[in-house]
Amino acid sequence: MNTPTKKRLSQGLASLFFTFGLAGWLPAQNRRLDFSKLVVVGDSLAAGVENGSLEDSQQVHGFANVIAQQIGVPLVLPKVPPPGAPNTLELISPGFPPVIEPNPAPPLTFLNVRENPGEQATDVAVPLQTVADALNRVPSVVVTNDETQLATDIVLGFPCPLLGFPCKPLTQVQQAVALQPTTIIVDIGNNDILGAVTSGQLQSMVSSPAAFFANFNKSYGAVMNALTATKATVVVANLPDVMEVPYFIPVWKLADAANFPLLEVTRALGLGPLDYVTLDALPAIEGILLDGLPGPLPLSCSAISPSTPCFVTFAEAAAVRLVTVGLNAIIAVQAITHRAAVVDLFSLIDKLHVHGYTVDGLTLTTNFLGGLFSLDGLHPTNTGYAIMANQFIQTMNAGFRTNIPLANVQQIAATDPLVP
Repeated sequence: MNTPTKKRLSQGLASLFFTFGLAGWLPAQNRRLDFSKLVVVGDSLAAGVENGSLEDSQQVHGFANVIAQQIGVPLVLPKVPPPGAPNTLELISPGFPPVIEPNPAPPLTFLNVRENPGEQATDVAVPLQTVADALNRVPSVVVTNDETQLATDIVLGFPCPLLGFPCKPLTQVQQAVALQPTTIIVDIGNNDILGAVTSGQLQSMVSSPAAFFANFNKSYGAVMNALTATKATVVVANLPDVMEVPYFIPVWKLADAANFPLLEVTRALGLGPLDYVTLDALPAIEGILLDGLPGPLPLSCSAISPSTPCFVTFAEAAAVRLVTVGLNAIIAVQAITHRAAVVDLFSLIDKLHVHGYTVDGLTLTTNFLGGLFSLDGLHPTNTGYAIMANQFIQTMNAGFRTNIPLANVQQIAATDPLVP
């Protein structure tokens, strides 16, 4: 695709996205939201993952639970005890490169991975799931190394009931429907993009965007069909630009953090100043910059998953944003079709990325260890989740006759261990 064509496509998708709800689509409603049965559908953000782990002391700070607390209604979380699943990350040293290690405690087993195994969760969001997973993936008792399946088993695999809940394995969407919700919060689709970027499938997504969009639209539409058939009011979030989270570090910021001349860093790594390196690449970068190992930076940086990239080029990052805009246009159209409200997380993260968030005179940023994102570089801190929760609350207050109080971000930041 030549540059003028790319530019026209980008402008066209951006125009479509703006037309169908960049500022948040608000359905015409003449009634109050009924929160008597609040259900949450989504992925790791909606589940409250922080520091790379689903763990009870962090789950309670997720945006969905904060919203429920502000409304004053119960939300049952699938609580996972320490050290979490997987073991939560801990900051050993904040220098360059930062030293971050999993909690050294023995990992949980399937038998003790839930604090409330007999309780049906109403936050059924499953970390790592894509939209298609939410539709099709069911819990299993078979031991597996598939991380998405393990997360599905933890969240969806326990309640087989004690109080008459069907024992047939149900997908995330099926469980949400079976709960007979009155209001549903939906935040799903982030892994459709992030998974492609971090699994080495970015090129196939970019080279065949029409097929990617068509598959996403089909799956997302099916999710919306199933959820709105319950007659519940549905509030959906659009997708932020994943390249604005601190897991992806611009090379010029890396040079600044490492206190190395930018030209020296770009030459050693074989990258441009506007390209991005990943957090997984930092050990390899340390070897090249500090230990005299030969460059350039290799394509792959993870021993666990050989497809995990060490870097994303500026052109690839621009393509990721373009695809995100396209997916958000699909979400907006689906929301209009199903009379759902849209919460504009895309613009929120854009704003935080450019301006940060000032609390008590301190400006928090989307940089690594900047106070808004946790140690995995992908999921918010307690403070970041509270800011997200307020975006949902403001949208609901504007679109419906509600007066939900905002979370006190200043108070939350004051006790957030990851706020500088």
